[in-house]
Amino acid sequence: LEVASLVDGVHPVSEAAEVYERLRTGELKGIGFLFDYPAPDPARVAAFPHTGDSGGQAPAGITLPRRDVIPAGPRPSAPLGKERVGIGFIGAGGYASSMLLPHLAHLARRGRTSGPTAYLHRVATTRALSAANAQRAFGFAHTSTDADEVLADPEVDAVFVVTRHHSHAAFVRRALEAGKAVFVEKPLALSDEEVDGILATVAETGNDRLMVGFNRRFAPLVQRLDAGLGDGPRQVRYLVNAGALGKDSWYLDTTREGSRWAGEGGHFVDTVAALVGADPTAVTSIAHGEDRHVTLEYADGSVGQVSYLTSGSRRFPKETLDVTGAGRNARLDDFTKVTVWQGRDKDAHRSLRGQDKGQRAMLEAFLDAVRSGAPMPIPLDSLVATTRATLDADVSGRTAPRVVPTGDRP
Repeated sequence: LEVASLVDGVHPVSEAAEVYERLRTGELKGIGFLFDYPAPDPARVAAFPHTGDSGGQAPAGITLPRRDVIPAGPRPSAPLGKERVGIGFIGAGGYASSMLLPHLAHLARRGRTSGPTAYLHRVATTRALSAANAQRAFGFAHTSTDADEVLADPEVDAVFVVTRHHSHAAFVRRALEAGKAVFVEKPLALSDEEVDGILATVAETGNDRLMVGFNRRFAPLVQRLDAGLGDGPRQVRYLVNAGALGKDSWYLDTTREGSRWAGEGGHFVDTVAALVGADPTAVTSIAHGEDRHVTLEYADGSVGQVSYLTSGSRRFPKETLDVTGAGRNARLDDFTKVTVWQGRDKDAHRSLRGQDKGQRAMLEAFLDAVRSGAPMPIPLDSLVATTRATLDADVSGRTAPRVVPTGDRP
């Protein structure tokens, strides 16, 4: 049942008596009200950790109006000087609750000697009930319906932007202005103008601590495939069996959220770049509806081909990756099995933990960089190049097939 629309306000539990009195007298009108309780005792949270998945469909993205720019804090490129990274979330929908927060909640419970740890400090969503669900499931200390409270909180070292695509670029800029390290779920931006705006903010603030959720390069089997190939140019073929969208999918609102390729294509462009070891120099695309055939060219002669298709069978693997080079072939089957052929030898390895697309390893790398002051796991130049190339493929795909150099967009 959808009950969030019944909530008309959230009040501190300390004001409970006053709230009940205002309801009794008719001064406070509405259907339902929530009480906000103090942050849980850390010792009790450690003893009784909350885990789980909020499930369901992601709520609408946060579209809070822009307020005065929050003064920039110090550039977060030095070690934090503390063991735990304070984390704030803007948005806590289906992807955040199923793919990011379970791993972060696990890291929050790990000991000092077990790797990077996190403190889930504050979460902001458009609806109070969504924030309360995230707090209950993952142990956030504070909840809000105001993104500014996340951005202004001095306990938040890293801001996670997990909202609808159209709001990503604006929230990234605001978080960078606030002096935070930023993790944004793909895409980084939906237009060249938005990319330019982010780069302008980096230049103005000196804060370049930015990470985009391109997790596939961190997948154990992708790294195993990469290690099994020799040096030199590589020919990469990436088949994405994306499937059809549901009739109620917010991806259908292309005017506001961009194309489906613009939202998802960066994953595959980044994976090819990681395997080639460079960013593309040119992009060619052929489009038929939401289907895309994208060719990526590289300076060393490598070529990547991404086929993003929506009309296939749901029983066929979603992602298949083939790489050829230096007398070897390698194949990745849906992040569950990788095989490398060389001469008469064939080396096959299957994941013992099931499908692993690298989310946990990506988050660990990001948090370690935030805590230690080390470079971000993916350089800013590469994040920008991947975003530009993804957008270029959309431009090329809407017109006659042609090469669109990444540095010379129309």
